[in-house]
Amino acid sequence: MRIILTIILALMVQCVWAQVVVAPNNPNLLLEGRIVNKNNVLHYCYPGTAFTIKFNGTGISAKLKANAGYYAVSVDGGGFKKFSTHGYDDGIREFELAKCAAGEHTVKLMLVTEAYQVFPEFHGFVLGNGAKVLKVDTKKRPKIEFIGNSITCGYGNEAQSENDHFADSTSNFAKSFAGITIKNLDAISMVVARSGIGIYKNFGDTITGSRWPMPRVYENALINDSTTKWDFSQFKPDIVVLGLGTNDLSENNYNYEKFAVSYIAFVKQIRQHYPTAKIVLVNSPMLHYQQAQHLSDVIINSITAMRVINDSRVYTFNFQEQDDSLGYGADWHPSAKRAAEMARYLSYFLKTEVLGKKK
Repeated sequence: MRIILTIILALMVQCVWAQVVVAPNNPNLLLEGRIVNKNNVLHYCYPGTAFTIKFNGTGISAKLKANAGYYAVSVDGGGFKKFSTHGYDDGIREFELAKCAAGEHTVKLMLVTEAYQVFPEFHGFVLGNGAKVLKVDTKKRPKIEFIGNSITCGYGNEAQSENDHFADSTSNFAKSFAGITIKNLDAISMVVARSGIGIYKNFGDTITGSRWPMPRVYENALINDSTTKWDFSQFKPDIVVLGLGTNDLSENNYNYEKFAVSYIAFVKQIRQHYPTAKIVLVNSPMLHYQQAQHLSDVIINSITAMRVINDSRVYTFNFQEQDDSLGYGADWHPSAKRAAEMARYLSYFLKTEVLGKKK
């Protein structure tokens, strides 16, 4: 009996030893998003932040901070499956991501909700017995940065109707127009987006403007940390998609001149950080009538202002104003169906007109 127990214990120890723990700073991983490494623990807050690993093996798990947002996982380029880190004891927990047949696999783990209030952490991957980590291929993949608000974040896009209000459980960046466009183009991405944020005035703030609108937040690594500046040399996008203005203009309580001046200044701020990127200014499907026209006018004026300084690498793309045909998400935001349609047209535009690839 003692011999049997010894053998079982030895096998258990061998299994533990055989696990492959992949540290967050492993050079073979592809990290996407604004991420701050503190003592080999990765901190982040924006939806769309992602960690991709390629390996030869079977099972894979991720070590994440519990009760800190919703994620989605894609295996070998397949669709994203959403899961929650909530409902557990606080601390670092190992979440199983996939069980695969033996062989080479690529797994992408992505934060799909806004997490600036729950402070998520990534502590690495755990692979099955005998697995080997491989280098993620990034060659010939476009790099795209999305700057936006709730529409970019995927606010309530899984809600049943416009009568529902915001909830992380019904929000999913993977189903936003930005998330789908990234997948359509197989792009490497950066996302800087928060619900309610504006160019000069965040939603609900006074007509004079906000203390922390996007142009100010944009310089920081994390939206919940004003002390750590972002190092723009870490990511050099081919394309920047700017989708702001909804929150500045959605309430009939804004100063058009302030908004216009701030918008053009922010485009120039982006250009200063990314001298060679192509900047695409998009309108808002949630604005109508005068507000929609004001945003359109400011976008056109911004392009004109950039051309005056001999900058012809600024484009515009217009989404169709949303209606009842594809339903609504929470609080009248785009539904997942609407976002998919937006992504289809934007993806085509970026591929053919901006990247210049054949149809």
